[in-house]
Amino acid sequence: MQCFFDGLVQYAKHNKGLYLSVSPNAIYQEFDNDGQPICTPKKQILDTMCSLGFTHEPFKYGMQDTGVTVWQYVKKIDGKTYPEIAKSYHKMAKQYLKKNKLYQVNVRELSREELPMFKQIIDDTAERRHFLSKDLIYFETAYDKFQDRIKFVVAEVCFSKYIQVATDKLEKANRDIDRLQQKRETAANKTRIDKQLSELFKQRENHKVRIEHGKQMRIHVGKDVIPVAAAMFIIMPQETDYLFSGSYEEYSEFYAPYQIQDYMLQISQKLGVKTYNFLGIDGKFDGTDGVLKFKTHFEGVAQQLIGTFDIPVNKFKYNMYIKLKKLIAR
Repeated sequence: MQCFFDGLVQYAKHNKGLYLSVSPNAIYQEFDNDGQPICTPKKQILDTMCSLGFTHEPFKYGMQDTGVTVWQYVKKIDGKTYPEIAKSYHKMAKQYLKKNKLYQVNVRELSREELPMFKQIIDDTAERRHFLSKDLIYFETAYDKFQDRIKFVVAEVCFSKYIQVATDKLEKANRDIDRLQQKRETAANKTRIDKQLSELFKQRENHKVRIEHGKQMRIHVGKDVIPVAAAMFIIMPQETDYLFSGSYEEYSEFYAPYQIQDYMLQISQKLGVKTYNFLGIDGKFDGTDGVLKFKTHFEGVAQQLIGTFDIPVNKFKYNMYIKLKKLIAR
């Protein structure tokens, strides 16, 4: 290891570098969904890097725009069947996935020609949530380079299917109401039947509202099938990484991001991937991180990475650089 990092420092010095910054892809500690440690800190890597002359930067919290992940959320799926994985979800995720079937949310993979649709969803979300999107060429290049290892996934709603499902349920409710009303005429105890009828009347009204809602949404968008959420994933032999995602806020009632994650967990399990990495979280467990809340619905663990280490390449210029930074900060 000493030889490797000495070589890196010499390479940086040869190219007139000021300092060398290294962020090992190593886990420092794991936490449960409430932020409680579930293992002791792995200080060996930290101590080793410091013994090589590196200085450890203070641990960071929050999403980073440097490309370095400091906190991530992962689900370990090695050796599990898909039914076992789905059973482990939080009850809210199970409930939302059940609604997806009612709403006829369909998940499919995008072709290269459809990437502008993907970018549009990402851009809309980036503007709303204040993060940086990428140029279309970035996604196209990723598509070309990673080929079968990359997936751009979209969740769509078909309004005609949505309306048909609600119509079928309405017709069934009407049949059940007619049957119970006939049964009530000769029933000795009408109380139980009245309770059943009351519930069916509520269901019937809900189905009517859903049918009208579907029709109005179809009129509003001017087409029958619309994309409501999308995400980008890279699948490696050991890990699936969830990189970019977005959704249209006006269609949040469909819970489409849950369907996308469930779809990719199924794919990952079939391919024998060991770890499903949801990637970045803030590392704060005080309820302010909405991204963390979504990811914990799939029941994994939070991981704090070891962080970043720096070593001067040109000590004189590096010391001047640090002093200037402190002056500017003041």
